[in-house]
Amino acid sequence: MKTIGIDIGTTSLCAALYDCDRKEIEDSRSVSNPFLPGSFRQDPDRIADSAIEMLGQLLEECGEVSGIGISSQMHGILYVDETGRAVSDFYTWKDTCGEERFRGKSCADYLSESTGYPMYCGYGTVTHFALGAHGEIPREGKYFVGIGDYLAMRLCGAAVPAADATMAASFGGYDLCRQAFDLDRLKKAGVLTSFYPRVLKKNDRAQQRIAGRYRGIPVFWSVGDNQASFFGALGRSEDAVCVNVGTGSQVSLFDTRHISCTAGEVRPFVGEGCLYVQASLNGGKVYERLAFFLEEICAALPQDCLCGKKVDGYDLAQRLAQQKEVTDLAVCPSLYGSRGRGKKFGAIENITEKNFHPADLVRGYVAGMAAELCGMYGEFPAQLRSGRKRIIASGNGMRKNAPLRQEIEKQFGMPVHLSSFTEEAAAGAAQLAGEWSLLGGNL
Repeated sequence: MKTIGIDIGTTSLCAALYDCDRKEIEDSRSVSNPFLPGSFRQDPDRIADSAIEMLGQLLEECGEVSGIGISSQMHGILYVDETGRAVSDFYTWKDTCGEERFRGKSCADYLSESTGYPMYCGYGTVTHFALGAHGEIPREGKYFVGIGDYLAMRLCGAAVPAADATMAASFGGYDLCRQAFDLDRLKKAGVLTSFYPRVLKKNDRAQQRIAGRYRGIPVFWSVGDNQASFFGALGRSEDAVCVNVGTGSQVSLFDTRHISCTAGEVRPFVGEGCLYVQASLNGGKVYERLAFFLEEICAALPQDCLCGKKVDGYDLAQRLAQQKEVTDLAVCPSLYGSRGRGKKFGAIENITEKNFHPADLVRGYVAGMAAELCGMYGEFPAQLRSGRKRIIASGNGMRKNAPLRQEIEKQFGMPVHLSSFTEEAAAGAAQLAGEWSLLGGNL
């Protein structure tokens, strides 16, 4: 049996053909996923068109496929009309309209206090509330949806959206125990609740997870990319920690128990159990800024110094980090702030004559990235951390960054292993499509 998984990431899209029997990716396609100029918004139909094109290429080559799964970047929303077509940009998790003021507070802070649910800028509920408060919801808008579910609607011609719990919870204002949005509290806070999609519950049958069919193939409603990536890398393992570094970064633990946890988020997982997540705004984009910084310095040098060659900042950073395995230069590379921890940005401390060197800066930089992730892990309850023996590294920000993996291994005190797949989220979506196809029999 073969399935296809499509992952809609923040900076790239990927489609992977998965062999369920051999448990391997046979073929894949990927394209970039740019922001619209001057914003953190994206064009939903461009995304859907690109994904459909990649899907068509794989289908032409592989023949019969049992199901199509979708992994979606979380939190962000777009609006669709009564026919199911987009009538707005896709407001990603990085969009900042939730910082706009409402009754003397940011929209995110106002909703957090009014509803009792933690809300952050970029969460779909916050974005929706901010747009509603300023009269910016499109007149034709009927529902809001995540980008993965919009792709499912485009593939199947569906007009009415649904959201898996993994996606619904990412919008904010979701009651994990009732497996539903807390519409009463949201409405009392002034949120326009008629726009929310229907929520799929954990015990819903496989047939209920089908958005429709594309060329006769069942298409499943999307799952959150954090859960899909974890599932692709670890399945339902309870003895490991998943450290994912993509555009942002996450430390995730799976447990079948629902344990009270004030650190980070308790997210629904696919099937039974919960995913305990600490997410950072700083990840691959932060390391990209370091690479660009090194390139800018080299570009300022006379061309004859470089023999006319363009320097690859990533390669240079790797070589510099390997020259200095330990440094006392303290770098906190929180270039994008710290969600839920106040307005804390980056810093460089303890600069001395002995450590004022490029190699120390790069080593200190990746050590600082690892320290943030390790600190977040340490905030989880001891009963959640107990029995964890290994780290599974996922995401290109980990796969391509050996110095960062070295620092994470040091600071967590556990061995780091790369996940089996280079595209964990797409693989996870494909695996889930296979699992649901088997559970549903002849879908």
